[in-house]
Amino acid sequence: MPPYLLPTKDVVAVSPWQLHDDASVVPLPTFLPDWDYSTDLRLTRKVRIDAARARQEAALPPETLLLVTVEWTAAASQTSDRACRVPVVDGAEITVTADIRGALLGGALMLTTRLVLGEDIPSTESFVAQHTGDVLYEDTTRTELQGTAGRLPTYVVDFAEAGFDPDARWHVELPTTLAEPAAAAVRVYLNSSDTEVVNAARKAAAPATTQQRILAWMEYDLTNRLVDTALRPEWRSTLGEYSDDVDSIGASLTALLSQLFPHESPDALAAMRDSDPGRFHSHLQGALRRMRAHRDDNTVSSTV
Repeated sequence: MPPYLLPTKDVVAVSPWQLHDDASVVPLPTFLPDWDYSTDLRLTRKVRIDAARARQEAALPPETLLLVTVEWTAAASQTSDRACRVPVVDGAEITVTADIRGALLGGALMLTTRLVLGEDIPSTESFVAQHTGDVLYEDTTRTELQGTAGRLPTYVVDFAEAGFDPDARWHVELPTTLAEPAAAAVRVYLNSSDTEVVNAARKAAAPATTQQRILAWMEYDLTNRLVDTALRPEWRSTLGEYSDDVDSIGASLTALLSQLFPHESPDALAAMRDSDPGRFHSHLQGALRRMRAHRDDNTVSSTV
C-alpha cells in the first residue's frame, strides 16, 4: 500500500477491454491462440470516474488535476510503454486506447489502467498524495497471446538496417548469463525480405508442408545453438545451480539437455562434440526427432 490516502475502488468504473479486428469489435479474451507477431493490436475501454469523490476521499484539493493512464507490458521481453494519458473531466466518460505493434509483443500482454495525480500538490499534510504520477487506483488485465507454449520472442526486421547479413534468413540472440529470465534471454529475428520464412512463422499453428520443413530447419538450428551455449566450459559446470530458479535461462537449458539427452551428462556431451563433431550433431538430430515425436504424441493424446 502507498503511504497516502486512496479513494475507494468504486470511484472508478471500467468496462472490459475491447479488441478491434478489421471491421469487428469484440471483448478481449484471456487467450488469443491465433495471434502472431505480425498482428498489431488496437484495444479500447471505457472509464468513468467520480472525480469529486476521488479527490475528497484522497484529501486532495478540489481543483487537483487527475489523469487516466494505460501502460502495456509484454511478458516475454519485459518491454513496457505508455499507451495513453487522458485528463479526467468530471462526470464525463473517457475512452482509453492502446495501439501496440505486434513485433514488440510476445508471450502475454498486461494492460494496466491507472488513476494518477497529474501535477505536484504543495501540501504539508501527512498521508496525502503529492507528486505527479502518484497512483490512486490501478487495474491490470492479462491476455495470453500465443498458442504455442514457450514460444520465443520473435521480431520481423529489415536485416540490412539492423546490421545483420541481408541475405540471412534469421538471426538468434543468445543469453549472456545463466541468470537471465528465460522469457527474454533468447530472441529470434526474421528477415522481413524473406517472405517464405516470415509466412512459415506466421502459420506455425497450421503450416503447409513446405512451411513445416522451414520450421523444422529453424527449430534444429535454434536447438543446436542453445545446446552449444549450454555446453560452454564456463557454463556446463554451473548449470545445476539454477535448477531451482525456474524462471532463469539456466533452468531452461538444464531442462532442454535433460529432455534431449536424459542419460548423458553435460561433460560427456561436450567431450563428444569436441572429439567427434559429426557424430555429436547426428546424435543431436536423432534426439531432437525423438523429442518432437514424443511431444506430438502427447499433443494427440491430450485431444482424444
